[in-house]
Amino acid sequence: AFGLVMVYSASSARALLGSDDPAYYLKRQALFAVIGLAGLVVFARTDFRRLRQSAGPLVLASFALLLAVLVIGTTVNGARRWIPVGSFTFQPSEFAKVALALWAAALLARRPAPQSLRELLRPIGFVVGAACALILVEPDLGSALAIAIMAAAVLLVSGTPLRTLAGAGAITGALILAAIWFEPYRRARIFSFLDPWQDPDGAGFQSVQAMIALGSGGIFGVGLGESVQKIYYLPESSTDMIFAIIGE
Repeated sequence: AFGLVMVYSASSARALLGSDDPAYYLKRQALFAVIGLAGLVVFARTDFRRLRQSAGPLVLASFALLLAVLVIGTTVNGARRWIPVGSFTFQPSEFAKVALALWAAALLARRPAPQSLRELLRPIGFVVGAACALILVEPDLGSALAIAIMAAAVLLVSGTPLRTLAGAGAITGALILAAIWFEPYRRARIFSFLDPWQDPDGAGFQSVQAMIALGSGGIFGVGLGESVQKIYYLPESSTDMIFAIIGE
């Protein structure tokens, strides 16, 4: 409920200008919330063991979608991460997160947890790594990181030794640093995070404007719906930068 109120507060002005309906994004978000709650009720009443048989097909479907998005996906701000379905779009990487979690859990329920890097690599490391590689091509480093962390959590609770996870983490960390360093926009984003005021009108623009929004709101804020930054300065104010709008 709090999220719906904040989405309306952050998006009403843009929705009014773009579609003549200030509640446009609120209605979409409310629809997704209802679908999510319905799914919650259904799966809460379903024996989770029945999901084991669907784990393999779901992973195959997720890989098919990750390949498809590179061909038919919608490009937004230079990234091809979304597949349009009618008036909606969805990210295959979000589907892959759930599919890989189910697959890894089902696999580790049938066999002992990997005790070495070699055992970890086959097949969990290979499958998760392949999915992350496809997601990095989109490019979407954040989702790839989320999947890697999810896989590590599943391995941890399955009994994988910490030394094995530490070794895998070191390799993953090195690959992440390479992915950041050899991609100019990611490298610029890291440097702007460390010092956004060095380029306040370029790479550091969003971070600087977010800090201005939080500072303008002070402790108690300027009031619900009264944010100035959401209209004039902060891009993606109702999605990526909504925390700054809430703070203001």
